[in-house]
Formats: sequence, C-alpha cells, structure tokens
Amino acid sequence: MKILSWNCQGLGNPWTVRNLCSIVKDQGPMVCFLMETRLDKEGLKEWCGDLPFQNSFVVKYPNTGGGLALLWKDCINLDVVNYTTNHILAKVVEEDGSVWFLTGFYGWPKAAQKAKSWSLLQHIHTFVDGPWVCIGDYNAMLNLTKKLNKRPIQGSQMNAFREALEHCHLEDLGFRGYEYTWNNKRPGEANTRVRLDRATAAVDWRAKFPLSTVYHLSTHASDHLPILLHVQSSKKWYKGRKGFKFEEAWLLAEGCDEVIKNAWSKDGVGATSLELAR
Repeated sequence: MKILSWNCQGLGNPWTVRNLCSIVKDQGPMVCFLMETRLDKEGLKEWCGDLPFQNSFVVKYPNTGGGLALLWKDCINLDVVNYTTNHILAKVVEEDGSVWFLTGFYGWPKAAQKAKSWSLLQHIHTFVDGPWVCIGDYNAMLNLTKKLNKRPIQGSQMNAFREALEHCHLEDLGFRGYEYTWNNKRPGEANTRVRLDRATAAVDWRAKFPLSTVYHLSTHASDHLPILLHVQSSKKWYKGRKGFKFEEAWLLAEGCDEVIKNAWSKDGVGATSLELAR
C-alpha cells in the first residue's frame, strides 16, 4: 500500500490539480491525505473528481483557508474514527483481519500555537489501540541539520516536538530523496528550507511493516513537497519456477560424484540440489 501526503496549499486552480493528478498517476497511492485544500466536499468533487479514489472525507475550515481531505480506494477497508481541523484519524483493517491506525496530521504553523499541535497529538494517542502511523505536515523540526537558513531556531520548540513524539511512542521513519520538504522560495539569504513533512510510527507498526519507506517527491505547485509512504511488510518474491544454482561447496561433500551421476540418470539437474542439501 502507498499513502500520499501533501500540503498542496489550495486545490482551487488547474495547475495544482494537474500536479496532483500527475503524482497520483505516477505513484499509484491507495490513500491520499491533503492539507490546506481550501475546499469543501463539493469543491473537492468539482476540482478533483477525476482522481481514482472512490471514498473521501473532507474537513473544511470555518473560513476560506485551510482544510483537510482524506481520499482512499474501495480496496482499502478504512473507517474514520475522529477528526478536527488539524487531523483525521482512521482505522485500517487488513485482509487477514488485523487492525492498524492511520493519522493525517497538520500542525499549527505559528510558533505561539505549537503547543496545540503536541496537545492534539497526545489526545489522538488516547484513541489508538494498535499499531499506529502518523503522516503529514507537522510544521516543526526535530533537529537543526534539517534547516537551511542563517536565522536561529528555538531549541525549546524542537524539544517540545521530541517530547510529544516520545509521549506517543512515535519515531520518525526517515526518508529518501531531497532533504527539505518546505521552501519559502525567497531569494538569497531570505531563503529558508526545512523538513516539516514526515511520517512517524509506533514500534508495533514498524514491526508489522518493517520494510516501509518514505519518499520525498517533487513538485512546483506548492512550497511543500509531497511525501509518499510505501507500506511494506515483506519483500514480494517472484513465485515462478526457480532456476538451478550450483554451489561449489557441494564438490567437497562426500559422495558428490555418485549423487550427480544418480541425479542425471533420474530427473535431471533438478534433483541434484535436493540430494546434496541433505
């Protein structure tokens, strides 16, 4: 399963919608979490009705800004548990009946309101009973190395973020791709690049999906990069007929010559590896 998360900063224009459609077509996510959509449910249907998602849950801000949307395909058994204007919590049921929780999270952008983000995250934690992954724009940094700017940042803000993650038993899943997910697009020394968008997960979720990877994608339609979480429990091996591979170590085995002669006289090389392995 793939989960796309993007602070698109408005979906009411053709350029952003085309970019979103292109990303969805190229990456094939089954779940999509969008932030700052600035659209209600009818607006989302009007602008994004061509997206291949049969289900949607939209949270519209009281004013014209903001807005969240969670989109998913019919092949995903997903139910929304609760929501606010800054999050959507959903329960996902796998084919084998196992359950895990997904949160689309949008942190408050202003420094004076950061504490609200961490209080909300801890509140969401009380509703989670099982493996949990949380993805979105946290609007916060975990360390100074993820910021490219000469202006200093308050260490207390990073500490508060870390403490909230620790309280919720969440750990950052890392990423592949370009280091920064947000760029204010100002010239020269006024330019700031930061990693604000990320996926975090609890220990039991990471144990359930140990090969999961986060990718930073590219776009020019927003100052935030989309991020893609590829949820993987194990590698998918090709189930076709396996080719025969001869191991040189077999030559040291006692009776090797006799085994090879017998194998060739029976069913061919396919029997050789079985008899030598005994």
